[in-house]
Amino acid sequence: MAPERPIAGISRILGLLLTVLLGVQGGRVAAANALVDEGLFINVPNPLTSEGVTRVKNRIEAGRTNPNRPIHKAVFDFNPDAKEANTTDFGACYELASYISQLHDLTTIGFVSNAVSGHTVLPVLACKEIVMAKAGVLGEIVPPGETLKQAVIAAYAEIPGKSREGFAAVVKKMYDRGVSLGRGEKNGLAYYIDLRDADAFRKAGGKVPDPTPLPFAGSGSAGQFPADRLKQLGLVTATAETRAEVAELYSLSSSSLRDDPLNNQTPVAFKLTLHGQVDGGVREAVKRTVDDVIGRKGNVLFLELRCSGGDISAARDIADQLITTQKEKGLLVVAFIPVAAPDTAALIALGCSEIVMSKQKDVKAAGGEEPEAVFGDFESVLRDPARKELLKKNLIDLASQRGYPVLLLEGMVDRELVIVNAVGRVDRNRRRLMTEAEFEASKKDWDSVGTVKSKGQYLKLNATRAVELGIARFAVDHSDLNEVYNLYGVESGKVREATPGWLDRFANYLRIPAVTVLLVVIGFAGLILEIKVPGVTVPGIIAALCFILIFWAHSQFSGQTAILGGLIFLLGLLLLLLEVFVIPGFGVTGLLGVLFLLAGIGLATFDRIPVTVEDWTEFGARITMYVGAMAGGMIVAFFIARFLPQIPFANRMVLLPPSDDPNADPMADLPGAVAAAALLGAIGTAATPLRPAGMAQFGEQYVDVVTEGGFISAGVRVQVVEVEGNRIVVKEV
Repeated sequence: MAPERPIAGISRILGLLLTVLLGVQGGRVAAANALVDEGLFINVPNPLTSEGVTRVKNRIEAGRTNPNRPIHKAVFDFNPDAKEANTTDFGACYELASYISQLHDLTTIGFVSNAVSGHTVLPVLACKEIVMAKAGVLGEIVPPGETLKQAVIAAYAEIPGKSREGFAAVVKKMYDRGVSLGRGEKNGLAYYIDLRDADAFRKAGGKVPDPTPLPFAGSGSAGQFPADRLKQLGLVTATAETRAEVAELYSLSSSSLRDDPLNNQTPVAFKLTLHGQVDGGVREAVKRTVDDVIGRKGNVLFLELRCSGGDISAARDIADQLITTQKEKGLLVVAFIPVAAPDTAALIALGCSEIVMSKQKDVKAAGGEEPEAVFGDFESVLRDPARKELLKKNLIDLASQRGYPVLLLEGMVDRELVIVNAVGRVDRNRRRLMTEAEFEASKKDWDSVGTVKSKGQYLKLNATRAVELGIARFAVDHSDLNEVYNLYGVESGKVREATPGWLDRFANYLRIPAVTVLLVVIGFAGLILEIKVPGVTVPGIIAALCFILIFWAHSQFSGQTAILGGLIFLLGLLLLLLEVFVIPGFGVTGLLGVLFLLAGIGLATFDRIPVTVEDWTEFGARITMYVGAMAGGMIVAFFIARFLPQIPFANRMVLLPPSDDPNADPMADLPGAVAAAALLGAIGTAATPLRPAGMAQFGEQYVDVVTEGGFISAGVRVQVVEVEGNRIVVKEV
């Protein structure tokens, strides 16, 4: 028989009375018990130091004195990240243990998920309740062969207190292998005793029915106890594998179980608002902005989410970036949802440290009240099976990683799922969300206190319900960020803007569809002018600049898609140049070049490779828009070519055509292309040696020429046999 605490009998009687009262009160009380309680999850540093103890104390005191939601339970995780814990510094461990034992207004819970040894065992024993995972091991306070000082031994007798008086010998076994652990009885309660002290125990009024030591705790055996053994002995209250299971055991909100990344530092707060669709550009802007906040010594970021739609993968990347920053840089990221968090906004919110939602109790001018902010409106995505699966996968993955109720997120994307809110029949404080099938299979242990989600509809949570079910940490009355600042003890006047840099703002401006189309029009106009009037260069430079800006601005959110689009665009440009300068006429090569130009721009400005029918329809509409832009560019190029020669100063950028006067000297316009063509067949003299290039004289004019490949000496008669643009080819005659 396992020993009981001296107050166990009273606890059992109270428990029975509570059960009767609950039965009388029925569904009304059960519904009240379904609400989550406020708690705090504390990572106990390993090894434990005085500085670490101070941080733990400050964190607890901040939670106890929080005017908005003071904590009632504190969970001390002695194995952060499930790593072994061992501290040899008795002073720091005793300081923490003494502090924990004085927290009479809190339910203190020690969570052990791996081996805890050394003096770290002492603060574990100071907790009112101990929860262990299967891999948990407690004991081995000192290595074999070492002993404790008398003052330290006294502390191990003092800290567990009267409530664990029956386990004094178990604790002693953890630092003294010579203990031979046996069972005894005293005042009607079970005790574990050191059989070496059996006579003294009897003299104190105890009984030792069986002097045989326990098979696993004889003299000389190790003073380490696994979780199942301590559960059998009665020292461990319950078993749980994860923080989420601890939250379920003690009816704690999942958000309250996240450790404070600030470690009680003075808040240095920034705010950032996300608008519009989420894409790769937003992802890069958020990354640079967060890096800037860290560089400016910020430790709190209020992220106001007024965004929706866009790229699901980009939203997941943002969430992962925020999670990494929280872990590595200690940044507290608070997501504020003033209106709604559909699709991509929900993913980003799940990556934040905590979520705050607005109740929006502002009265409209026309009367009535605004509805509360909503988490979980995904219907625009759910119509596309491929995007639905991607969204579902990322939602569930983030929920599992961040400790949110996974079943709630599944209900937001699964119309047929039924979610039941259940409480334990024995422990009415234990609450769990179950599927209908799970509830039917475990009716003997659970009672239903309502249906969270019915069949045939997608789950959507308003602010109040999101707080009750553990998605949101707080709900504020209005959609004003100042209320959120107050929750975290930050003065609104001290919150600085964390706006993207000018480069990000410029890229966002260029990605506005109207601006992109304008750049395409100007780009094609410049390209056409450069091809039509070679050598001018200014239109070509302008065209190149426009297309570079297009691809640069969109490469920030399209990534590999923009690179592929850029390569296709270059291929189209190459084909077009071949058609104009190499292949006579305008045929298939030129047509393909134009198509590739349009396809490259369309792909670069699209946020993904088209896959579904909807994608191809949208992509086709975009290409059509750019076809119109190209036509507009052609019209602009025509008018520029037509009227530019008549504009003062601007006409210097183009060459005037040769005069139509029949009496004009045909050689007057040399070395222009038209005048060069007039030299075809003309005979002159090589003014310089031609190797093969040089200068020839035709009448009074000197012209740059080139031979067919051979050498011609100066003074030799030559004849023009070919003219190609400004290139004049001669041969010896």
